Amino acid sequence: MVWLLNIVFYNLFRFERRTQKFFTYPVLLFLKNKKVRESYKKRGVINPKKEVVKALENPEVGISSILSGGHYMVLFFLLTFGIVNFVSGYLRTEFNLTLAHFAAMAIFSYGFAYLFSFRQDRSVDYFKEFENLPKNKKNKSAWMTFFIVLGVWTFGIGSFVFLNYRL
Repeated sequence: MVWLLNIVFYNLFRFERRTQKFFTYPVLLFLKNKKVRESYKKRGVINPKKEVVKALENPEVGISSILSGGHYMVLFFLLTFGIVNFVSGYLRTEFNLTLAHFAAMAIFSYGFAYLFSFRQDRSVDYFKEFENLPKNKKNKSAWMTFFIVLGVWTFGIGSFVFLNYRL
C-alpha cells in the first residue's frame, strides 16, 4: 500500500514537473536575454536557466514537489470527506460540518500523507527507485495513477449523492 501511494505521489510529481516546464517557458525565454544574464552573472550565477530548472525539479524542496505534495494531500482530504459523506448518508443522520470538522479532516489527511510518504523523506527514496523503472512500467503506473486520481475526485465530489439532506 505504501508503494502504491508513493507511486501515485511520484506520478503527480512527474505531471507537475511537465506542466511547470510549460508554464515557465516564458520565464526561461526571459532568462536568455543578454541583460538578464549579465545581471545574474554579477550575482555569481553563471547559468540562470539551469538554476530555475533545478529549483523547479528538485524532488526534495522544488516547486513541483511542493505542488504535487499539495495535490497528494487534497486526494487524502477528498477521500476522507467522501467517507464522512457516505457514512452520513448510510446512517441517515445530518452532520452539521463546521470549520473545525474540515480542519480535523485536513489534519487527518496531512497525517496520512506524512505517515506514508513525507516521514523521513521516504518519498525521495521511492522517487530514486521509480526513476529507474523501465518505460513501460512508468507508463503503466502513470495510467494507474490517472485512474486512482480520477476515482478519488469522483468519489469525493460524488459523495454528496449519499447525503439525505440538502445543503
